[in-house]
Amino acid sequence: MTVNLIQTDADTIDYDYENDSFFLFTKGADYKHSLNLDNIIIDFGEGNSIKGVEIQNASKKFGVPKHALKAPHQIKIELDISREKIVLNVKLTLEIRNNTVSKAIIAADVNKFNISSGTMAMSCGIC
Repeated sequence: MTVNLIQTDADTIDYDYENDSFFLFTKGADYKHSLNLDNIIIDFGEGNSIKGVEIQNASKKFGVPKHALKAPHQIKIELDISREKIVLNVKLTLEIRNNTVSKAIIAADVNKFNISSGTMAMSCGIC
C-alpha cells in the first residue's frame, strides 16, 4: 500500500477542565467533515488534512488527573487509514509531580466513511 503523509502543526491547544475535553486544532483551515472514534472527534479540512481533534473524557482516557492536562509538553496525533480500517494513535507528554510522563491512547474503527488511504499527523511540541 502506498502511504501518503499529510502533516499538520497545531497552533492552538485548549483544555476544558469542567467538561474534561482536550482540544488541538489549526486556525484558518476550512472545515469539511468530522469523524468520531470512541469519543475522540477528528475534524478534517480541505484536502482531508486534520484540522482539529477533541478528546472527550480526556483525563479518564489518558489515566491522569485533570490538572495535568492544563499544560502538556508535547502531543502527537497519527491517523492511519486503510480501505478497511481507521486507527488513531495519540501520544501525550506532560508533567505529573515534577516527572515527565508519556501517555498514549489508541482508537480504531472500520473505514465506513470511505476516507482515502494514507497517514495523517498533527503535532505540537512544547505547547
